[in-house]
Amino acid sequence: MARVSGNTLIRWCMLAAWMLAVSLAACGKPAEPPPPWKVIDAPTLRAMMADDKKLPVFNTMSEIECLDHRIPGSQCLACEEIEKDISLLPPDKNRVLVFYCESEGCYRSCRAAAAAVKAGYTQVHVLDKGMPAWKQAGYAMETVERIPRGSIPSVRATALRQMIKDQKDLLLVDIRSERSFKEGHIEGAVNVPLYRLGRDYSDIPLDRTLVLIDDRGFRTFLAGSYLEMKGYRVLRLFGGMQAWQEMQAAK
Repeated sequence: MARVSGNTLIRWCMLAAWMLAVSLAACGKPAEPPPPWKVIDAPTLRAMMADDKKLPVFNTMSEIECLDHRIPGSQCLACEEIEKDISLLPPDKNRVLVFYCESEGCYRSCRAAAAAVKAGYTQVHVLDKGMPAWKQAGYAMETVERIPRGSIPSVRATALRQMIKDQKDLLLVDIRSERSFKEGHIEGAVNVPLYRLGRDYSDIPLDRTLVLIDDRGFRTFLAGSYLEMKGYRVLRLFGGMQAWQEMQAAK
């Protein structure tokens, strides 16, 4: 039997250890499967819309957000409405559909796409990185009903907790989805989801000071501006429900 020198044995061991480490790294995080819809970039969407003037392109945000700013030629249809009633989409299951979102990290277009795929649509597309990608490509936006930006004060979670104790005219209005509201909300809050706010705001008492609550505080500014335009006194929870839950957890 051939003898192996000490240096050679050490090199073999080091090589084996390296191969094992690489193998473990490769196996540590399984590759995510591709989504069951096609992801397209802004130039591709623009070309598709140029070729098909009636291409169904859906802004999946709330109606007031969509009418305030959207891709020209697109339609307003909130992802919650699609999830509730798939018949709002074109009846032809082989029709090309495109969904897009307000921000790069938004997942609402993917939720709408998932609902469409589940319902049997075969040509489902999502605009990669949403509306920011469209703007960064230099393409125009469209405004149907511009909401004047107001000066909507925000309150931190700790301050709101004290205000709830001290003030009786506050009305906490949670503008998150029905599902998120059911999963947890601030005691006493009422749920008016943002996608329904344009239709349901008149049910909110006008003589109360509203405190708007969303997931992370990003969507209450436009919602507050909308309600202020309608004559309401409005505050918004800084950091949204996430900040409230963090305060509760820190007790």
